[in-house]
Amino acid sequence: MIQLVVPYVAGGGSDQRARLAARYMAKHLGEPIEVVNRTGAVAGHEAIAAAPADGSLIGLITGEIGMMHWHEGLTALTPLDYTPLAVPYVEAAALVVAANAPWRTAREFLDEFRKRPVRGSGGPNFGVWKFALAGLLDSCGMEASRLEWLETLSGEQGLENVLAAKADVAPITMTDARAFLFDGRARALATMEEARHPRFAEVPTVPEALGVQWHVAHWRGLVAPRELPSPIAGRYIGALRKVAADEDFQREAAASAFTLRWRFGDDFGRYMREDDRQFGRVIALIEKGRNPCVH
Repeated sequence: MIQLVVPYVAGGGSDQRARLAARYMAKHLGEPIEVVNRTGAVAGHEAIAAAPADGSLIGLITGEIGMMHWHEGLTALTPLDYTPLAVPYVEAAALVVAANAPWRTAREFLDEFRKRPVRGSGGPNFGVWKFALAGLLDSCGMEASRLEWLETLSGEQGLENVLAAKADVAPITMTDARAFLFDGRARALATMEEARHPRFAEVPTVPEALGVQWHVAHWRGLVAPRELPSPIAGRYIGALRKVAADEDFQREAAASAFTLRWRFGDDFGRYMREDDRQFGRVIALIEKGRNPCVH
């Protein structure tokens, strides 16, 4: 049996995506895959990298692998510590607030927080959702230091803090907030995607809503420990290519509003490395209080 380690909480957005991919990967490999939650982004990513490179363990990692090592003292891990298999899922954050919040638009929201600090929540202090919101504030001419962050283990927990009035906004994907958006408990003001999401077509992009170019892609991809033998890597990548072409997988992903933008093997590796360089550059700009708008 193959183990697939997920460095995030059971039931969260990364876990849901991992379990869907694992089920179809097992179908096309003809071999069972057990999903194991190793909660804690740093610890979970380290557990995947440290495992034997024999094919018995793979993992779902996220774009945070290109963020964590830029923060002193967290981890030395980089994308080079893994064998890239495939990235199915690429999405971006949105400004998600409670349905009863006083702001109807992203501009109203930001105008409010020119007067006071903004309380955000959704994931760890070093994570992509905090980065997305801090970068948006900075690109709009506001000090990123005005952001107060309530740390959680997942984006969904951040949204729960928003609904409990412990935070103002959860900058997470609309896909991960979909249950709350569909039942009317939450509202999305703008998305940091480059184009409107097909399942949430009424939500404007940040350029449309605010007139600034700020996009943050957040991916979730499948990897193995570094130096996985080529025959094993090829077998896994071949199975994942079949998953990508599987109409049942595509149907289930669409039903969950997951955005699919597949890359395989070396192409995924190049994508990870470029993402890593961009995050390093933007994090440095934010820390210096400069405008990180790079798109």
